[in-house]
Amino acid sequence: MNEGNIEIVKMNVEACALISELHSKAFSKLSENEWTPDAFKEMFTIIGTMCYLIKRDEQPIGFALIRKVTDEAEIITFCILPNECKNGYATILLEWVIKDLQRQSIKWLFLEVSEYNVAALGLYKKCSFDIIGRRTGYYHNKHGGNSDAIVMNRVLNDEK
Repeated sequence: MNEGNIEIVKMNVEACALISELHSKAFSKLSENEWTPDAFKEMFTIIGTMCYLIKRDEQPIGFALIRKVTDEAEIITFCILPNECKNGYATILLEWVIKDLQRQSIKWLFLEVSEYNVAALGLYKKCSFDIIGRRTGYYHNKHGGNSDAIVMNRVLNDEK
């Protein structure tokens, strides 16, 4: 991992333009439909929506958008800028999010990821997520194609 000053901060609706730009850059090669600042603003109108922004040397390099409902949470979207990938920043951000959610007594964390997003699938498997399902044709890309969503989860607080 590159050395540098890493900081993770919680953001809110005021960050919509920034996270839209980061999302666009991060997913430009994966043919994902673009998420506009207004789309992010709409997401923040839903109670329980939170954003964690990761910075390296005070420069934003990625974020995780999370939605909490009672004792569960879902990763709505998660990205790191392409030129910052393979430096461990995604793992740092995901582990930080998991620890923060555990402190909030969240029991389960869910997500959906494109079957073609090999890097993300590897990250989630590395961080102990399990595959629990598949949604056929869930993602519609900007070129008219579809891809399946792999549904994954991780137990965060296991009360027995």
